[in-house]
Order: sequence, then structure tokens, then C-alpha cells
Amino acid sequence: MSKQDIPRWCPKCKAKLKIALSYMEKVPAANKIQLKLSEPPIILLLDNIRSTYNVGSMLRTADGFNISQIYFCGISATPENQKIRKTSLGAEKINNWNYFENGLLLAQKLKQEGKILLGLEFCSGSKLITDIKKMDPNKSIVLIVGNELMGIDPEIRKICDELVYIPMMGKKSSFNVTIAFGIAAFYLNYICS
Repeated sequence: MSKQDIPRWCPKCKAKLKIALSYMEKVPAANKIQLKLSEPPIILLLDNIRSTYNVGSMLRTADGFNISQIYFCGISATPENQKIRKTSLGAEKINNWNYFENGLLLAQKLKQEGKILLGLEFCSGSKLITDIKKMDPNKSIVLIVGNELMGIDPEIRKICDELVYIPMMGKKSSFNVTIAFGIAAFYLNYICS
């Protein structure tokens, strides 16, 4: 956003706006958290994500965690979709991505290449994500995130090396897919660094 794009008046109360430094500009560099990125890097597979806004948000989060590759499968919108820009805020231009119609065939190929398939899914047989303490440091992790209502394709779930979930403390049974992905990406970077 350029200086001339910044509004001069509050749209709600019409008070004159005063421009302040952003929070990150005020924090001394020595106090900023430095997270070492996982090595080898994490790969993201989006299996039939319905919402373009969720896809855009996950692109932005993937950039924040330096996700090396994103695969869009099935009905998942790709960065070419204009609606993604609303939530990706430019991340659609910098992520390395490919589209595959069939997520199962891609997952099988990635597994044959020796990658660890980690499904983010609350189902029978899945375990708490924090129960994972270490991953093979010589293998890339493919984090698979599924459809907001139906989850990961059952055939993909069958070939996952691990199924993990994020615990809920409230009454709902799951987080929004973008929030769950963000938590999982942070945790995986943490244990793999």
C-alpha cells in the first residue's frame, strides 16, 4: 500500500487518522523471533479445498513458513484464480506450485519418491500432532490438508505414513482448515529444525 492509498479519515467515525509505525517496525531486531526453517523443506498438498479464500490464506501462510512446493489437487483453486488474491496478498506470485487433478495418484508418486506423507485429519487412527517428536531428517514431509467438510480423500488417508490432528478445547470438532494448516506448519518446522 502506497502512502497516497492510506485513507486520511476513519470511514466509520470520520475522525482524522494519524499514521503510526507498524508493530514490527517498533520491535528491535534482536527481539524478533528467528525460526530456523525445516530441512529438508515441507511440501503442501491441498486435497479438494473448496474455498478460494482458504486457499489464498494457506498460500500466504505457506510463504511464511517457506513451504518449498504446493500441490493443488481436485477442485482446489490455483493461484490463477482472481479470488485467491484477496487473502493471499501477493503470495500467489511467489509460491512454487503445480496442479494435479487426481490427488491420490500424486500422493502415491510422492510416497514412491521416499517422501513422508502426513495427513492432517481427525479420524480413527490419527494421533495428536504433538505426539510426533521427530521425523526422518533425510526425507521431505508432505503435509496433506483435505476438504473443509469431507476431509482428506479416504484412499489418500490409507497411504499416509501418519495421520495427525490438532486438539480442540471448545465445542466444535475442528479448526478452520487454514488455521489447522498454520498450526501444523509451525509445529512441523519447529520439530524439524
